[in-house]
Amino acid sequence: MVCLMCRLFVVSIFLIVGSAFAGVIDHLKKIDSKPSGHSIPGIDYIYVINLDQRPEKFKMTIDQLEPYGIHPYRFSAVNGWELSLDTINDVGVKYAPGMRGNFMATTYSPLLEEVPHDELISQYGRTYFCHCLSRGAIGIILSHLSVLKDAYESGYDTIWVMEDDIDVIQNPWDILDRVEELDSTLGKENWDILFTDRDIRDHEGKYVPASGYPMRPNYHPSNFRELCKNYCITKNIRRVGARFGATSMIVRRSGMKKILDFYSKYDAYFPYDIDFHVPPGIKLFTVTQDIVSNKIDALSDNGCPFYKDKTN
Repeated sequence: MVCLMCRLFVVSIFLIVGSAFAGVIDHLKKIDSKPSGHSIPGIDYIYVINLDQRPEKFKMTIDQLEPYGIHPYRFSAVNGWELSLDTINDVGVKYAPGMRGNFMATTYSPLLEEVPHDELISQYGRTYFCHCLSRGAIGIILSHLSVLKDAYESGYDTIWVMEDDIDVIQNPWDILDRVEELDSTLGKENWDILFTDRDIRDHEGKYVPASGYPMRPNYHPSNFRELCKNYCITKNIRRVGARFGATSMIVRRSGMKKILDFYSKYDAYFPYDIDFHVPPGIKLFTVTQDIVSNKIDALSDNGCPFYKDKTN
């Protein structure tokens, strides 16, 4: 009886504390107004995510796309290095009874000073992220979700989302051919995301494939086999269950909703490119030949705010 009362007390305290947290969706960045001219036939709007502190990266992106008459909208990225601890602790996973625990994770608890702390997941009510998730990576999550929320609320059916480290491999207008090919092969309602590269490339230019899903405290895919899918549906398009990298992607309205619904329910824990392939029912595809991929050895502020060093 005493044990039962203690458990009820712990749960009630957690619910009271947890109710003060807003959740990841409430911390997304709003776009007050967007100019026209940032679309192409078949794509309602084109976004490029770029930190205010990295104008040179946006210029490199524009310089590659402008010769093709493609003019993306610059979305001012959420700078994770400038987020308050309150915000960080709002957007992550609050550990609660019934969740998986006792494995290594990272917390930004104000009680542990303003530095990330690695520990076994064990403290109810404390916010956790996957081991070593940086502030920069948290900013990337919020940036991508902010774009998706803006696009969904704007009523767009199809958008193109890029990060500012793209590498244009071949004519980007070929992407529209792949979109039409997907539509004609599967139907518009049967795909959510088309990545414009086969896989992300490492610093040597080698592809880094992905499959499966690591442990999350509050979510486990119901059909793990789905994440291991990897086969061609045409000579130009491949079905995948998981992948790394979010450099350049065509997102349908259905995909926007599935990702936003997932984060609304489960909050942020892994880097964006580990969580975007697990929302229930999401259908991911890639091209088989790179069209727009990631720039090899691009400047990155994900793990550290290198923009503060003027030599970078």
